[in-house]
Amino acid sequence: MAKIKGATPEEYLGNVPVEHRPRARELHRALCEALPHASVQIKWGQPAFVDDTILVAYAVFSKHINLYTTPSSRDALAGELGGYTLGKGSIQLPHDEPLPLELIRLVATARATEFREHHVRWM
Repeated sequence: MAKIKGATPEEYLGNVPVEHRPRARELHRALCEALPHASVQIKWGQPAFVDDTILVAYAVFSKHINLYTTPSSRDALAGELGGYTLGKGSIQLPHDEPLPLELIRLVATARATEFREHHVRWM
């Protein structure tokens, strides 16, 4: 799958392959609910939730969605992330598994708290 592009978050979601679009929209809605004060912007070609700093971002790939957060917030949730492939600041959410909406909300709210209470900015 070619890299998904879009000048706006809506355009990005509209360019996600049809088979992954409902899942991407569901992830997007969960992040909107968890981060109601954040604006959604395109950063590095992907949707990012911003409230004075980037809180989280995501990108859709052929086999998974990457949910990006800071390494410190991801590390703080290590006990909740067992079984997921992790990168420096990413969590892979495979398309062949149910979307872990509670975990997604937890990651988003933990990241917002990390920024608000400890002023941890984006990487």
